[in-house]
Amino acid sequence: MRRIAPLRPLLAAAVAAAVAVAVPEAVVAQSGRGTAAVAPSARAAFVAPAWAFPVTLPTPPDPYPSADSTHRHQVPGSALRFTQQQAYDRHAPVDWFPASHPAPPSIVMHGRRPDIWACGFCHLPDGAGRPENAMLAGLPEAYIVAQVRAFRDGTRLSANPAVNTTSMHRLAKLYTDDEVAQAAAYFARLVPARRNRIVESDSLPRHRIAGLLYARDGSGRVANRGQLIEMPEDLGRHELHDPSVPYVTYVPRGSIARGRRLATEGPTGVATACVTCHGPDLLGVGVIPPIAGRSPQYLLRQLISIRTGARADAGALPMQAVVAGLSLDDMVAVAAYVGSLAPARGRATP
Repeated sequence: MRRIAPLRPLLAAAVAAAVAVAVPEAVVAQSGRGTAAVAPSARAAFVAPAWAFPVTLPTPPDPYPSADSTHRHQVPGSALRFTQQQAYDRHAPVDWFPASHPAPPSIVMHGRRPDIWACGFCHLPDGAGRPENAMLAGLPEAYIVAQVRAFRDGTRLSANPAVNTTSMHRLAKLYTDDEVAQAAAYFARLVPARRNRIVESDSLPRHRIAGLLYARDGSGRVANRGQLIEMPEDLGRHELHDPSVPYVTYVPRGSIARGRRLATEGPTGVATACVTCHGPDLLGVGVIPPIAGRSPQYLLRQLISIRTGARADAGALPMQAVVAGLSLDDMVAVAAYVGSLAPARGRATP
């Protein structure tokens, strides 16, 4: 089987053509046509806040240690039962709602032993994803393939190198062309669903880092000092990889209105407005991905990583000109607003 060293020529051409058609000339001009949109000195002046990248340090050698293998859990709406140990199996992701999506390809549900994890382990069998990774459901097929290539060639990094993108860098080098194509075609067919509610408040629940996300830490509240903090309503269901567990995102007051203005009018005019490239409802245009209704924490991390230059793949270059005009407060607002919208709707055929 072939590795994905080169992106397939036709697909690469499709990606380039779609970006060239969909990205306005004003944005392309600001990005320098193939060069980073933000001068190195400007990128250096922006410091990625640690709170936007929750991760337990030092990272344990095995973040999924042996877990209970006897008690069989259930989640709301599913008649199936799985143990916590099963939920931690990287080569056999638990599928709580198998009737909700088409039959996944082997790479999604089994990976390839011993080193290649199943895509559905992190991103879930229905592509719902979690705050620590991307919702793949409903993304354009060509976009998914292009991002795997970016992980492979090192042009898609994270502003915080300690986070779990390192897993994708390793895996992307091991997947074959066919495996990536099968996974991309599968996830592109799925229907995305928003699982997040946004709460604007001057305070938020006391919380702690639980692996790669935040979780409530007892009772009481703390001041929200300009942060965007996303956490599951039920950490246990999150750990069981329940795709229907709801999440709550706490943001400062006024964030949604501020984000709406930036998304529709742009930080420096309509050429830099989110709707100009991602569509009037932010449901995507061609290979440019839908962003509406996706995890606000994930969206914020991407804005920050583009702002710092950590994300420098071809698809991200036009975005560097956009985020150059955004403060951290602006990014929080945009992520909150975009995450509050109804996601793109597609069709999944069982």
